[in-house]
Amino acid sequence: MIGVGYMVSAAQDAKEFANSLQTSFGNLGVSLGTATGGWFISHYGISITPWVGIGFGVLAMVMIFWRAWLDRSH
Repeated sequence: MIGVGYMVSAAQDAKEFANSLQTSFGNLGVSLGTATGGWFISHYGISITPWVGIGFGVLAMVMIFWRAWLDRSH
């Protein structure tokens, strides 16, 4: 629900479109995360998966702060 609210707040005039984008990008994120995790597991072993998760978490935080910075500057 947080993701839906976050995405819809970015597109006040197109809430339905934003909701469908959120669903599509959520599915894309699951697919890319699975593929990336599988690639790292196959090359480096299962012990690397916490670091991959931390990397995705840091990337998500960077994107959140970037959007907040863009919202403030406009």
